[in-house]
Amino acid sequence: MSYQDDKRELLKLKQGIIDESESVIHEEEKPVYDLHGRKKAENFWYHNKWYVIAGVFFAAALTFMLVTTLGKKQGDIRVMVVTKNKEISANVTYKTQEFEEAFELYCRDYDDSGYVHVDIYSADLSENADPQYMLAGVTKVTSEILFGETQMFIVDREGAEAITNGDLTQFVDLSALYPDIEFTEGRLYKIKGTPFAQNCQYYEACPDDLYIAVHNATEQDENHARSIPAKAKALETLDNIIRGNYAGWVDDQGRIYGITQKETTAQ
Repeated sequence: MSYQDDKRELLKLKQGIIDESESVIHEEEKPVYDLHGRKKAENFWYHNKWYVIAGVFFAAALTFMLVTTLGKKQGDIRVMVVTKNKEISANVTYKTQEFEEAFELYCRDYDDSGYVHVDIYSADLSENADPQYMLAGVTKVTSEILFGETQMFIVDREGAEAITNGDLTQFVDLSALYPDIEFTEGRLYKIKGTPFAQNCQYYEACPDDLYIAVHNATEQDENHARSIPAKAKALETLDNIIRGNYAGWVDDQGRIYGITQKETTAQ
């Protein structure tokens, strides 16, 4: 039946000339094809390709994260760099590798793996145009403290205030432990001018307002089973830093052994 015929039938229905039972207007049904093999696969891909691509992407990303996490050698201690002053944050952004290598000079092989590795994480809490970036930094710091593994920090004073919500008594009182050490300022150990800064290749450029601090974990902490041992490792490593004691053996030429599987030369 043509379009004009359908139109005439509808007009007769409206005028009551014929009733619906006499109408021969029928909606044409779309043909259903039974697809098989390659055609079926092509049809599925045509209608669902973006869902498939997204699923593959997220599966690959998850697999990569799991392989990276499980395959990574865990550090003997974990240190977090937290800065809030914008200039200092920009200054320390590219020092992660140097911080790591310097800490490894003073850190023991706590897990008896045959090598020493210090994990360095950083969180920039300075004012940033992207609020999501700032929120990510705050979340990272909070989770590290709550999890209990991170007990040693490199901070500027604003970063220290941010971590403790203004209560610096949450850090170990270093002045009480080392009353005669000039670089201890209350609960903070100033980095600039120390042999540690020199080992970081940061002797001259290091900001005045940059310190090492150890979180004062207690048995009341929710994750004290992790935080207390991590605090002990952090304090021992910091003691080596303050007293200038390498965790390995140093020969007359300044070569350091027992830190990694290869020889390292002190800076």
